[in-house]
Amino acid sequence: MNNNPLLTNFPHTVFATAARRSQADIRRARQQLLAKSPSGLGVLFEDVLPSDWLTKIDPTKRQRQFGHIPTLWAWTCQIFERNESCSRGLAHLQSWAASEGLPVPAGDSGAYCRARMRLKDDFIEALSQRTLAAMDVAIDEENRWQGFELKAIDGSSVKLMDTPENQEQYPQPSVQKEGCGFPVMSVSALLNLSHGGIEHFVTGPLKEQDASLARQSLEHLHEGDLLLADRAYSSFRLISEIRKQGAHCVMRLNSRRDEALDWQKGKRVGRHERVLTLSRPAFSRTGITGEQWEDLPEELTVRIIRMNYEDRAGKKKRMTIVTTLIDSSKYDGMELHSALGN
Repeated sequence: MNNNPLLTNFPHTVFATAARRSQADIRRARQQLLAKSPSGLGVLFEDVLPSDWLTKIDPTKRQRQFGHIPTLWAWTCQIFERNESCSRGLAHLQSWAASEGLPVPAGDSGAYCRARMRLKDDFIEALSQRTLAAMDVAIDEENRWQGFELKAIDGSSVKLMDTPENQEQYPQPSVQKEGCGFPVMSVSALLNLSHGGIEHFVTGPLKEQDASLARQSLEHLHEGDLLLADRAYSSFRLISEIRKQGAHCVMRLNSRRDEALDWQKGKRVGRHERVLTLSRPAFSRTGITGEQWEDLPEELTVRIIRMNYEDRAGKKKRMTIVTTLIDSSKYDGMELHSALGN
């Protein structure tokens, strides 16, 4: 008897169409990503933070429950859920571990909180840089203002746990009695408004001025950037250093300088606009060295624009801004005010 199959050279396996094979590949990839991240966040971020890349930079590969990657995704879940408690983040880890047949962490959130504190700085920095790079690529002309990438810098402060280490590095306000206050840390962030990401973040003691902290972020400014800032930053030194980076700025004028401003000086551009040439201020030993002072230009040309506006309470007020964008025919004063106000 002939044992050869009736249809020779015909495959024993019936292959699906290309579309179905592609769908099967996607399902398998999705299941692999789900197995590596609580709440399936790995699927959402795969284009930006590929799982293979995360595994490569993960220093805790042998820790399945509270390794860097599961802890990262659980913390991200907390943020997406409007800063839910650590217990909520632990719940995501417990659900993920149960679905993957791993030992389920205990209900005490202490281990998860400690895992968050163990996240290494270089791991977080790598995540930040890769995310920012992906966001930079996505910027198009609709996200720019007159061809500029809009950036903003601002500061705030946060209370810290009352520990000897924090008190030493971030002393409590001097107006509070010893033992009756908390350490306070100043923070300053450079935000790219063209994509919404924080490009740089620095901290310091409360006594350090906003402009001093902001100076540490200037290396992240480049030609084609337009920096927006409040009046705490409108100093001759900071504006000069911004221009040295090739960037431009729009700032609210410091109230003390606004009051002392002689509106008759400079070149008249419009009823409420003038171009002024500012001279380098006299040397002061406060916060600047002689070498840094010598490095400042002797003169700085700026444009001053004054307009009225309504605050949130509906009260009419006046705002004076200073900008390095001198050409009024190209950069309308009202548009500059709107850019800063928005």
